[in-house]
Amino acid sequence: MPVTSRDEPSSNNKKSFGIVLVLFILAVIASRIFYRSAQGKNPQQDNPAAGIDSLVLFYIYNESDFTLTVPANGLFGDFEPKPPGHTIRPNGSYIYQVSTAWYKTSIATIYYSYEYQDAGQARTGNYFVDLIVNTNGTGGSMPGMRLYITGPISYYWDMNFPATLYIRN
Repeated sequence: MPVTSRDEPSSNNKKSFGIVLVLFILAVIASRIFYRSAQGKNPQQDNPAAGIDSLVLFYIYNESDFTLTVPANGLFGDFEPKPPGHTIRPNGSYIYQVSTAWYKTSIATIYYSYEYQDAGQARTGNYFVDLIVNTNGTGGSMPGMRLYITGPISYYWDMNFPATLYIRN
């Protein structure tokens, strides 16, 4: 069978193949550079499931006669976002958001202070609340609280609603 000009490799075909090959190599290099720069801005962890964050809401109701004060430096831990210093007046409430991730125990601590009268003298009471969230990696979370109290104040905490606390006289 005779060879026609169409079947013969031409120098134009070789040049276009070379250009396509060079462009492909440059595209691969550019994609790797952009991928690495994006990873530098948002690094992934070894376990991608561990980076999934969620929020658990905690409700604090002040049913006491005292005004509870939280200074700006009285908030520690895994708040999201960290709330500013604030007060909770009698019959008021506040909602705290605690961030958590799978297989992590998150703890956020609130330091309340309040003024009360004892034998005619003004005194300061303290109320520490640890908001705790324990996750088990299956999408569930178990909220809970630890309380430390000084002064004439008490609380009510229902085990059926572990993220809700009622502060009382």
